Amino acid sequence: MKQRIYFLNCIAAMLLLSGCMGYQLGGSRPEGIETVQVGPVINKTKESAIELQVTHALRQRLQFDGRMKLVNQAENADAIVEVTLTDYTLTAIAFRDDLKTTAEQYRLRITGVAKLTHTQTGEILSESKTYGEATFFFESDLTTSKRDALPRAAQELAKFMVDDLIERW
Repeated sequence: MKQRIYFLNCIAAMLLLSGCMGYQLGGSRPEGIETVQVGPVINKTKESAIELQVTHALRQRLQFDGRMKLVNQAENADAIVEVTLTDYTLTAIAFRDDLKTTAEQYRLRITGVAKLTHTQTGEILSESKTYGEATFFFESDLTTSKRDALPRAAQELAKFMVDDLIERW
């Protein structure tokens, strides 16, 4: 009787564990792509110097993701991430008075297009068109408030781009 219970427990354990076959921790990456380089971010918006924050955020996100090793030289990379920033929008979303003349809260949105390109073949492995945004309250002046919100919008943009470029694999 004990052997029979032991045997049934072993079969039940094998059936339960077989459901986990093929599962891997983390995500996958494109086949043959182990290293990636972030190319210069092209800024086609009217807002200057936002490409610096986006580049920094992209590099951080790729390192955090960990599926591909980030390298600095294109000749050492299996693929290159190329980003073009296409739009920068600042929108007032909350006001201090009913006449909507004094804005109290803003939304900053950065829109961009990214491509993951194989360095050997030039083939575009994946593309992403997305945006990142951050909301902020007007502080002492608008320039300072925008500067403080920009890193958060860039981080969200980088997260969405990396997810779009790699997640499909």
